[in-house]
Amino acid sequence: MKALHCAIKREYLDLIQAGTKNVEYRDMSPYWVKKLVEIPTNSDIEQYRSDIINGRVEPKFKGYTHIVFHCSGATVTLPILGIKTYRGHHIFAISLDNHPKEK
Repeated sequence: MKALHCAIKREYLDLIQAGTKNVEYRDMSPYWVKKLVEIPTNSDIEQYRSDIINGRVEPKFKGYTHIVFHCSGATVTLPILGIKTYRGHHIFAISLDNHPKEK
């Protein structure tokens, strides 16, 4: 299991736990590009980020299988269904598997 760790506000964590929020959005900042995307060796992060935003490259995402949300000492771990880009909005969308399982 390769886990992605993220800080989150309580209001959003509550929505995720309730199953009403199933996508976590993160800005396509250099920080999140480095954290989520396999960057080619010797690439300039700003140029690579610009290439992703402008559709010149399709990002290869790191192999995260789970996301661990941290909020005021509480943690919630959920499977990741997938990650994609919304270039027009310069964001990453992380799809979560947070629907209650039937027994």
